Amino acid sequence: MDEMRAKEILTAAESDGLLSERTRLAEIFRGAGHHARPLTPESLKATTAACSAAALVGVSQLASAEILERFDDAPRNADLAEALAAGLPQDVLEEALRQPGGFRRTADALRAAAMNATAPAPAVFQPSTLDPVLEQLLVESLLEGAEIILAQEPLPSASVPARLLDIAMSIGPDGIEADYLFEALEAAAEEMPDGAIVIAGLSAAVMSLGIDYASPEGAVAAAALCSLVKSGATGAAFPAAQAKTLNLAARKACGKRSCSVLVLPVADLGAFLPDCESHGTAPLATVLAYGDETPTLSRAGRLGIAHHAPERLPMALERIAASGESDLDRALGLDRLRDRGFTDVAIDKVSRALGEGLPLNAAFSRWVLGDEVISSDLKLAPEEFDADGGGLLSAIGFSRKDILAAETTISGENGDATAEIMADCGLQVGATPEAEIAFAAACAKALGGNVIVSVDGRGGLDMAEAALEAGLSVQLIGHRAPPDDEVRERMEHITALAEEIAVEADTPTAYSPNLMGGEGAARTRLPDRRKGYIQKASVGGHKVYLHTGEFEDGSLGEIFIDMHKEGAAFRSLMNNFAIATSIGLQYGVPLEEFVDAFVFTRFEPAGAVTGNDRITRATSILDYIFRELAVSYLGRDDLAEVDVTHDGLGRGAGDATRTEPAPFTEEAAQIISRGFSRGQLPDNIVILDRKRAQKLADEEAEAAEAAAESEETEALNAPDYLGDACPVCGSFTLFEISEDGDIECDTCGEETRNQK
Repeated sequence: MDEMRAKEILTAAESDGLLSERTRLAEIFRGAGHHARPLTPESLKATTAACSAAALVGVSQLASAEILERFDDAPRNADLAEALAAGLPQDVLEEALRQPGGFRRTADALRAAAMNATAPAPAVFQPSTLDPVLEQLLVESLLEGAEIILAQEPLPSASVPARLLDIAMSIGPDGIEADYLFEALEAAAEEMPDGAIVIAGLSAAVMSLGIDYASPEGAVAAAALCSLVKSGATGAAFPAAQAKTLNLAARKACGKRSCSVLVLPVADLGAFLPDCESHGTAPLATVLAYGDETPTLSRAGRLGIAHHAPERLPMALERIAASGESDLDRALGLDRLRDRGFTDVAIDKVSRALGEGLPLNAAFSRWVLGDEVISSDLKLAPEEFDADGGGLLSAIGFSRKDILAAETTISGENGDATAEIMADCGLQVGATPEAEIAFAAACAKALGGNVIVSVDGRGGLDMAEAALEAGLSVQLIGHRAPPDDEVRERMEHITALAEEIAVEADTPTAYSPNLMGGEGAARTRLPDRRKGYIQKASVGGHKVYLHTGEFEDGSLGEIFIDMHKEGAAFRSLMNNFAIATSIGLQYGVPLEEFVDAFVFTRFEPAGAVTGNDRITRATSILDYIFRELAVSYLGRDDLAEVDVTHDGLGRGAGDATRTEPAPFTEEAAQIISRGFSRGQLPDNIVILDRKRAQKLADEEAEAAEAAAESEETEALNAPDYLGDACPVCGSFTLFEISEDGDIECDTCGEETRNQK
């Protein structure tokens, strides 16, 4: 084949998804180039330690990132000292201080390093009989997330040039396009004289031919496909017996090419062949694919039904399209998700993820929903839900029981519709470990070895031992085990204790217990004449009147709940609940604690809310009440559903005279309700107390100044009194009125003439 023709064929094969671009084998298979070591207790312990260390580094990086994200661009030294004492590495702090904006930049770098860190290299061992000690150590290593390969033969070099071949893409409605496949393989072999062709999509190819993967016929067909690829890549003969299986003509050997053919577990199949539907000899987990709007059958599923039972294809496509969001709806309820802020776009993302086989925890994670959905729609911090979809569901009000039930529903029903449809048409989506081993053994026989079976928790060590007995190499995929119930329960107690310690450290002295007298916390009484507001609303058709009372500083001190048309028992319970809440507020319990405890609680009556300009739906009376209190007294706009700013009298900010809401001052707290104005000073209220006080002070100063001047004038005009007493009134206010010595009393006015 000339060079120009070979390039054209390779370009077409890459465009069609038949062949991947050329790369190194190490990029496709992580175990390439590793030499097998003896399987010993020491080697397994070293593998476990390496995985534990890698996981610990990732956790430490995320923890450091979370600490740094709490600071602004110019944190105080005291805060940084506390962070250092709490475990922030000194080198990380120095790096964050080294450059402007370094705290956010360093946190992003740490988070990216933790997320993008590569797992430890696979540990490659020689197969060995597993005694109880080795088996226990092997299990412990897998539970730490180790990847272990038990290789029957030496693994190829990491630097070998390689291409992935999606054998399923060579099968069309009319069968195998053998000539096109042979030309592509010949061109690839000439381009990579000492390279390797790695087969992928074997199970999809068998299904595309309308053959049951788990049947003996499926193993025979897979062996024939491997033999066909080997013939095209190496120039070996394609025997007549195998050619007959595929309804093809036999081929004689046509020279020897040094390109090898392998079936290996691929590190990241989607990075090389995005449309490939199966890894190596592993069976298809699902044949569900997504179009623009609705789920549909994958290419292999459509071809398989078309070859095996063409009359059932329209019905199968219709049934799968109709299933749509059914799994998610049955698991959690679409209306419940929409009530909590999920848009149709977010629901579609989760539905697609579940349809692709992701568990519930991963489908609701940050990497599926995206930061915009979590921050804008759900009003939560995206970084808290990197891989914790269960935590996100809990944060928006789903109970642990709801989440466990949903996980059971998803794991039981995900792919059930497609599997049922394929089974009706005589095709299997999954396979038993025994059938998978038989399938892989047939491929290994056709290729003369070079087949590695991937085994995860589904098959376990029993499947691995059976594969080794069949002469196959095995890749064991470990998954880091989550904390068990004992560790989780202990962490909950530790976390709760830490929160109590933090609360006690921040509690004001006025509310501290009297340790000397053994008395409880002091109760702060409300003033006799107090402020507050009344909010009338209807929740699910039931009228609710919320009355509030405030302390002198405007903070909430009591609530009353009236539901006049409810039954006596329910009305009494609500009244007493309001009393209990009021007493708690007066003893210093923060309103935030009540809000966190009661928002999104679910019981009837519930539903649409009318009469409240910030809340339109509520899951219960308590949900409505504490969301209203949080919006009015805590500024928790994340719990409101209508994003508007009010001036306290029902007008929007756009109609007001101020460009920005005025702050609620101490003077304002003396005359209007903080809750009614929702923490903002209304436009039609101007606080004059300071001007009035200043005016009074000025008037008093002027009066004092005038009095002082008057006294000074009187003092200047006062006569010089004589030292004798008045003979009439006895006052010492006698003064001379003439040069002749005549005198007068300033008190009684009696004049006395000098007789000389």
